[in-house]
Amino acid sequence: MIVCICRRLNEKKITEAIEAGADSAPAVMKHHKTRFNCGQCRHDIADMVAESQTSENTNNIAAE
Repeated sequence: MIVCICRRLNEKKITEAIEAGADSAPAVMKHHKTRFNCGQCRHDIADMVAESQTSENTNNIAAE
């Protein structure tokens, strides 16, 4: 699914950026060498980053 219409970033591309170390919505854009245009996707990308960090923390706690 396309998350950022202006920059044609889909969930896969955003996930790739997060897996590469992007820890915020602006970091996702920087990973793809672009920036926000209208900003409508900013919250959705931030939610994806937060969800990834939450699941990562949950996995780390379970591994201990």
